[in-house]
Amino acid sequence: GGSSRDVRRALASALPIGPEAIVNLPVEDFNALLGRARLSGPELALARDIRRRGKNKVAAQKCRRRKLEAIAGLQAELGRLGRERERLLRARGQAERALGALRRDLARVSAQVLGALRDGAGNPLPPERFGLRLAPDGGLSLESPGVG
Repeated sequence: GGSSRDVRRALASALPIGPEAIVNLPVEDFNALLGRARLSGPELALARDIRRRGKNKVAAQKCRRRKLEAIAGLQAELGRLGRERERLLRARGQAERALGALRRDLARVSAQVLGALRDGAGNPLPPERFGLRLAPDGGLSLESPGVG
């Protein structure tokens, strides 16, 4: 539709159709109606002005609606991402706790294994000079940091 100013102007100039029809008619019908109505120059300019402002008003309303829909979509996505972030933080905390437990277990097992190992003379190996390495196949090997 048109603005109240357009309605007043259309009525004052006695246009053959109202502002609502001027704005909503398909362009072919609008042009045909203007051709049949034999309007004066100022009346023709008024009709086109009313149509332009009305079309702009409708476009602005659609633009605002799309903007609000986009904002709502982004807010929903933000909520989803926030929930995903919380889930990932919980999973990371669990993984860090599990890794800590594995490290403690590895240190305990390494101390037990290294405490049981003896050199050729039957003396215990100094644990500060040796370590255990877990191979990709699951096997263990004794390593010395100095030997590499």
